Amino acid sequence: MSVADRAEPVRSCIGCRQRRPQSALVRVTKSVSGIVVDGASDGRGAWVCRSSTGPGRVEAPCLDAAIARRAFARAWRVEVTPDDERQIRARCCGGVDDENESDAQ
Repeated sequence: MSVADRAEPVRSCIGCRQRRPQSALVRVTKSVSGIVVDGASDGRGAWVCRSSTGPGRVEAPCLDAAIARRAFARAWRVEVTPDDERQIRARCCGGVDDENESDAQ
């Protein structure tokens, strides 16, 4: 069996709950250093639909649904604080997180 014949891994988006090929999703993890988006970091990951607007960005409706349903907390099996939610939004939507914004002023 050649590499081309192998099926791509399938994952589920924690926002819309649709099953998609792994390449159509972004992996978000929480580590001691903060939120890591689309990286090969250790630990439990949560998958969210990838946006076509840029690398490492996610679909806003999927992100909103995942946060509203507390899906990140379930996927990571840890408490997700409001600060964690702000970091998730900043890193997944290409915004600037609060820490960097206050340093710039």
